[in-house]
Amino acid sequence: MNELDRAITESMRTPSAAPALYRALCEGELWALVPFHPELTDEVIELENGMPFPFVQLEDEKGAIVPIFSSEARVDEALARAGLSPRKYSAAAMPAQQMLEVLGAMDLRVVLNKGCATGTLVLPPNLLRDLASGRALEPMRSDQGSVERELAILDPADYPTHLVQPLFEILRRHRHFRAAWIFRDGALSATPPTYQVLVYMDPRDEVLFHDLNMTLSAAAQGQPVGIGSVTEDGPMSVAGLFQAAPPFFVAADFGEVRGA
Repeated sequence: MNELDRAITESMRTPSAAPALYRALCEGELWALVPFHPELTDEVIELENGMPFPFVQLEDEKGAIVPIFSSEARVDEALARAGLSPRKYSAAAMPAQQMLEVLGAMDLRVVLNKGCATGTLVLPPNLLRDLASGRALEPMRSDQGSVERELAILDPADYPTHLVQPLFEILRRHRHFRAAWIFRDGALSATPPTYQVLVYMDPRDEVLFHDLNMTLSAAAQGQPVGIGSVTEDGPMSVAGLFQAAPPFFVAADFGEVRGA
C-alpha cells in the first residue's frame, strides 16, 4: 500500500483524514483504464484537443463516472476482483494533478479505487478542479474581517456528533488548538440546521486551521456549516465564550482562561 492507499483507508473511517487524502491525491501518478490494445504496451500518448476521451467510463444512477486508481497494483486488484480478462483493459498512468485537471475540466466525477480493499471514494468534479489548481489546499485567509451572527447555544446532548467527532480527532492532535465551540447559526427551530464552529488557536497556524476546515467540509457532506476563529480580545473573545457556553474541546494543558 502506498501513501494514497493508506489515506483512502483512513478516510473511510473518519473525515479527519480528508487533509491527508487531498494532499496524497495531488502527488505522483494516478491510473485509469483504457481499452486493451496490444500495440499500446509501454507507449506514451499525448492528449490533444478534439481527440476522443481515452479513459474508460462507467455509468451509475447519476450518469458517467470514471474509475481511477492509486497505483497499477490497485488496477490489477480491481480487474481480478471483477473477474475481467486482462485483455479487456489496460492501465494508463498520468501525473496526478494533470489527470485531476483533465477530468475536472470535463465535469466528470471519478470513483477512486473501485472494487479495492482500500475502500472506494467518489469525488465530484468541482473538488477535482480545486485540487488540480491547488485551491483546495490553500490556507484560508485570516484577514477577512468579522461578521455579525445570531448564534444559538446548544445543549451538549444536541451536538451534531457527525461534525464534532472528526473535529475533535484533529483538534487533540495539535497543541495549537486550545479550545473549540459549536453553535446553531440562527434560531434553534430553523430547518435544516446550520452550524457555526469557533476555534481558539495559540499560536495561529494557517495550514492547521485550513486542515480543520477541510475536515469540517468533508464531515458536513454539503450541509451548511461555517468555521471561524476567536482571539483573546474583541467582541468575540475567548473569555466571553467560556462564560457563554461550554466548549466541546479544551486542550488538556490549557488551564484557566484569563477573565473566565
